[in-house]
Amino acid sequence: MIKRVFHALGGPGDIIQAHDNWKRGKHDRTEVSITFTSQIEDFCKDINAEAYFVSPHPRVETVRDGQFTFEHRPKPPWGGVRFHLTEIAYGVGLLATALRFGADVALLDSGATHFFVMTLFRICGIRVVPILHNTLWPSGFPPTGLGKRLVMKLDTPFWKRVPLATIGVSPECERQVDQLTKGHHPPIFQARAQFEPEYFAQIPPPPPHDQRPFQIMFIGRVNRIKGVFDILEIARRIEESHPGLIRWEICGRGPHFDELKSCCQELGLEQTFQLRGWTSLEDLIGVYARCHASIVPTRSDFSEGLAMTAAEAILAGRPLITNPVVPALELLRPACVAARTNDVDSHHQAALKLATDAELYARLCRACPDLRAPFYDRRYGLAAALKRALASELPAAADQPDTSPVNRIPEAAVTKIAPGQSDHS
Repeated sequence: MIKRVFHALGGPGDIIQAHDNWKRGKHDRTEVSITFTSQIEDFCKDINAEAYFVSPHPRVETVRDGQFTFEHRPKPPWGGVRFHLTEIAYGVGLLATALRFGADVALLDSGATHFFVMTLFRICGIRVVPILHNTLWPSGFPPTGLGKRLVMKLDTPFWKRVPLATIGVSPECERQVDQLTKGHHPPIFQARAQFEPEYFAQIPPPPPHDQRPFQIMFIGRVNRIKGVFDILEIARRIEESHPGLIRWEICGRGPHFDELKSCCQELGLEQTFQLRGWTSLEDLIGVYARCHASIVPTRSDFSEGLAMTAAEAILAGRPLITNPVVPALELLRPACVAARTNDVDSHHQAALKLATDAELYARLCRACPDLRAPFYDRRYGLAAALKRALASELPAAADQPDTSPVNRIPEAAVTKIAPGQSDHS
């Protein structure tokens, strides 16, 4: 019987603001997707459980509201050996909080602490369900550095024996756990990010292919590992060979925003490469309306779990340029132009082909509607995945066999790849 749920986030989300929106029945205006914390709140409400949430948000604050407690507990921004020591200390602190709270189960996001540290929760009698919002390593690029390989070696026994179950946001998350443990691990369930169809219904169909300039958007953190400097180089090359053909809109801020802006000015691309900064959901509708396509050129420095902005592009009816380090490609391939990871020339050719091949553009646009269903169907969401993963621990009323077609993500919803391989076609 689960009466108290502890949840540690891996990223610095503002869970207090998200809860306020959830309580008022409003969508979080800082997120296109339905927040994962609100889905966990739905789950806890359904099973009548108390919950304690911890986020590494930089604003120190704790709020108690009925059955829910929310704490912002920032992490020091250290690197190297100090990073690993901080992760261990932070994980021990999470455990202490979970024990004081009397948690029955701990939902621990990837990035909350090292996975081997999560073993302590189970030793102390708290059942553990890790939630993989990120892959264990960038898809197709297993770790080579000594530190990362050592952490992975320490993590392996955790994956084999500790979780009650694991939840992953993409087939690649599941495949990597399977590869790391050689198939010997507790059950893994998949979940898909969830969105409100009403939001995307406001976005008009994509512009005609012959409308010039052809416009491509990027939305996300302006960070080198997200490929934003690759986009700038692509823009420079295309402007040099095909002046005025493509215009780019970059929506978001991040640690490298000012550097990217400076480089854009040095190249004289201000009219072609527009840096919008943070963009509200209302303004984002306008960006989608005038853009033909989207690009997600994440580099192999980042362990992308799915890339929700890739799904958002397809929900908006826009073809996507991306590469295999982005696990969303496996799910959305019929509406994508696939480039090679870390290869600027490959992404450049993909953008040029999409902008000049009307037949390809039309085919990819037509593919978008058939890919939307799992991202609108709450049976694919996190709350539903938690009920399947924790079925043996829930009251009898909630512990009925799940006979829906999504007891696991159906075969038709993914493109299968053999264990231990990556799709780089």
